[in-house]
Amino acid sequence: MLRFVHCLYPFVHGLGLGVIAMLLHEAGHLLAALALGVRIKSVGLKWNKGLYTIRERGTAQQSLLIAIAGPLVNLLLVATALWDPLFAMANFCYALANVLPIDGSDGSRIAACWRQIRSGAVPNQET
Repeated sequence: MLRFVHCLYPFVHGLGLGVIAMLLHEAGHLLAALALGVRIKSVGLKWNKGLYTIRERGTAQQSLLIAIAGPLVNLLLVATALWDPLFAMANFCYALANVLPIDGSDGSRIAACWRQIRSGAVPNQET
């Protein structure tokens, strides 16, 4: 039995590091939104989405900065590689997965905001 529990340690350790990376990623979004004056409506947790935030829309520039903030936090935490290489890898993987332009990801929001800013379109503001 002890051998079985010992075999689970790498999985549980990696899962824990991934959860911490996710929490810090979302904290980056929250802090950016607060710093930019965008109101946070709610924060939640879903089994198929993980931790998420619902906020006011804001301008395209604000949304771009908020979307970038999460992956940026993870990329900055890659600097922990000297102390904890696994934590650095978890953050690198989380940042990489989030900047891919997959529907609903930070990457798709970054691309949409960038297109909107480049086109000069005036965004609708939600109040």
